Amino acid sequence: MIGDRRGAVRGLAGIILLGAIGGGGAAAACEAEPAAFQAALTGYLEERSEAEGITAASATIACAGDSAPVVVTAGTRGRDDPTPIDAATMFQIGSNTKHVTAALLALLAEDGALSLDDTVGDHLPQYPFWADVSIRALLDMTSPIPTYSEVPAFMAAYAAHPEAHHTLEELVDVVVPDNAPDLPPNTPWFYSNTNYILAGMIIEAVTGETYETVLQKRIIAPLGLTGTRYFPEAVPGAVQEGMAHGYFENPACDLYAPDCETASLAPLVGKDVRGFDLSWAGPAGGIISTPTDLAAWVRALFGGKVMSAAMLGEMTRMVSMKTGEPIADVSAEDPRGFALGLVRIYAPETGAFWFYQGETLGYRAVFAWFADDDVLITFALNSQPPEDENHAQSLATDLYRLATR
Repeated sequence: MIGDRRGAVRGLAGIILLGAIGGGGAAAACEAEPAAFQAALTGYLEERSEAEGITAASATIACAGDSAPVVVTAGTRGRDDPTPIDAATMFQIGSNTKHVTAALLALLAEDGALSLDDTVGDHLPQYPFWADVSIRALLDMTSPIPTYSEVPAFMAAYAAHPEAHHTLEELVDVVVPDNAPDLPPNTPWFYSNTNYILAGMIIEAVTGETYETVLQKRIIAPLGLTGTRYFPEAVPGAVQEGMAHGYFENPACDLYAPDCETASLAPLVGKDVRGFDLSWAGPAGGIISTPTDLAAWVRALFGGKVMSAAMLGEMTRMVSMKTGEPIADVSAEDPRGFALGLVRIYAPETGAFWFYQGETLGYRAVFAWFADDDVLITFALNSQPPEDENHAQSLATDLYRLATR
């Protein structure tokens, strides 16, 4: 969520290096033994623990369709918590929440409750200045709406009171024109968390139910995602006990104040964010889960177990992250595309694959789905490090190489 401008988008540049290590061709099963995946994960944690501030790493590698995935974990829950993590240990998965939110809207479209070409004005008339923005434009990041999570005043207030609760309306109000008249205009493709807060509000307006209720009924319960939670408020203590602690170590300047002397979030550096209120993330980044559940969700989505093939086709229609214009697929000339809550990347040796890196203040979670190899990789780490210390791409590279060698 916060950091996804520096995370999901920044992560593309690193993950795309996967193309340099080969692969290609369908793999019948994961080529390496589980012990090799365990060694790679443990090695990453040992090498990167100090630089990235991590104590925990968890990964799931699924090959050959419905075969049992390889699940490996390393480390402990926190700096002051020596409890070893296991496959059930939960992490905040950040903006991986976005493809879940997009899927809920796609399901409502399939039900006939709305159209992806409906507008904000059709369902949220209280925002007349965005009345003509379509749901599709919210979800593929081609709307003109600014992102609340890069507004310095909001982020400074959050850093001062991370326990404070925010309604969805309050998050949107941060960037309504009367409250933020001087924000720069968006580029043709622009990563805005506000888009997905509005998407969650549309889900609630159409169904008459809370986002949490719709999520539980349409995705979590049907797919049996027992390690997945969503809390539009502080995470209950009992649930926190099942999570890794998460550490913030990245005092980067906000997008809307790139030359700051002191970052808005500087007071939070070194803090454990596990108990912070999650309402600031909402339908844009508020889900807690495990890499195993994340893998099950991604497999179900692309395996046709969530929606019809026609609607999945709508969900995977993409725009160029360079131009904001629709593209049929990514290519060497235009290697990054954004669909409805999903990123697609082209790399020379692997071809095109689906991907997301979600970040919150203290967590990172990644999925990479290589359809041509029938390999799905998910993993989670318990920190947000400085940008130049985020080496998650090297872990993805190692796991992919082991799965396809």
